[in-house]
Amino acid sequence: MPEREERDRKPTLADALLLSLIQMMGPFAANTYIPAFPAMTEAFGVSSDVISQSLSVYLVAFAVGSLFVGTLSDALGRRPVVVGGALGFCLAALAASATDHFGWLLFWRVVQGFCASVGPVVSMAIVRDRWSGVAATKMLALMTLLFALAPAFAPIVGGAVTVRWGWRAVFWTLAFLNLSIAVLGLTVLKESLPKAARRPFGLGESIRTYGMLLRHRAFLFGVMGHGFCFMGGIVYTAGGADFVMHIMRFGVEDFGYLTLPFIAFSMAGSFLTGRLVGRIGWRKTLASGLTVLIAAGVLGVGIALETEPVWPLVIAAPCLYQTAMSWSRPVMATLNLDYFPKNRGMAASVQQFFHTSSFALAAALWVPIVLGDAARYAGVMLFSGVLTVLCWVVVLRERRKAGL
Repeated sequence: MPEREERDRKPTLADALLLSLIQMMGPFAANTYIPAFPAMTEAFGVSSDVISQSLSVYLVAFAVGSLFVGTLSDALGRRPVVVGGALGFCLAALAASATDHFGWLLFWRVVQGFCASVGPVVSMAIVRDRWSGVAATKMLALMTLLFALAPAFAPIVGGAVTVRWGWRAVFWTLAFLNLSIAVLGLTVLKESLPKAARRPFGLGESIRTYGMLLRHRAFLFGVMGHGFCFMGGIVYTAGGADFVMHIMRFGVEDFGYLTLPFIAFSMAGSFLTGRLVGRIGWRKTLASGLTVLIAAGVLGVGIALETEPVWPLVIAAPCLYQTAMSWSRPVMATLNLDYFPKNRGMAASVQQFFHTSSFALAAALWVPIVLGDAARYAGVMLFSGVLTVLCWVVVLRERRKAGL
């Protein structure tokens, strides 16, 4: 009965704050040090293209790690995996801050990426352990609202820290953040997966389960659409240094002109989800969000082709996309994790893999293509929105076949 009562309890702001902080482990670490790229380029004596590899390897490690941490949390419990990941990241960040060799920096960024994958995957599994239905969607919407602060504030924090104390201090900041998460995990976070519900870890069984997940068409296209949706918004953050300095023509400390509006509009979208899903249902909430995604992409391309890239007009369409993304993705995430109640950790792992892969794709493929051109950024945004809609057309069709 106590377990049932805990699962039925309404989500609170305190719950959302704690889980959002855990969820922020990865995105905050990815974006905080982007403003430090020029300083790191000079310190290591490499080109900007080479220094950007430290972001690419981080994202690849994050994506690969996402496939394992969910399985570990299904076997060991959510709490020990959160604490272990945060402590591992803390040590790797301190090691990265002390290195003078670029090869070692890459190595420690790989370790950081693997450890950071814990946050988004396990926090999502915890939500689905403790809440279901509308309550879960509202909780994810509230987390998305708070989570919007991480990728948006991260470059602002990173720029300020770099200017005042240098690039190494960025890693000290990340180490402190993850040490704080580990302490909260030990003292505040409650275990959401009882021992009776845990599944023994085995390589063969894990491979078979992953195969089952990926053969499920509604789930597969759902997590792909969730990732594509994110890709259309994150391309502006992945190319933040270029967009702020070369398109908006602002300085290294002026990332707030890009990210603060993103925060505001992302929070507005998350706020809308919490209100809409309880009133008009998830289908209409999702349909309206997907419609605005496409409208934002079309608007962005039109503005970029017809006008000079002048702030704030140049970020009007991306802000609209951020709003639609933030009210669509909580619905997507809730539905994606509904199919496998006994393997929520693994399902969250697969969803996070596609989510992180979309960030890696934006950083490694799209950013070099769109550099210096606002219309190309908007084109990626529109393309991502179209891919998202196509994926969710398949999902909805599959759900109708299954009577869901």
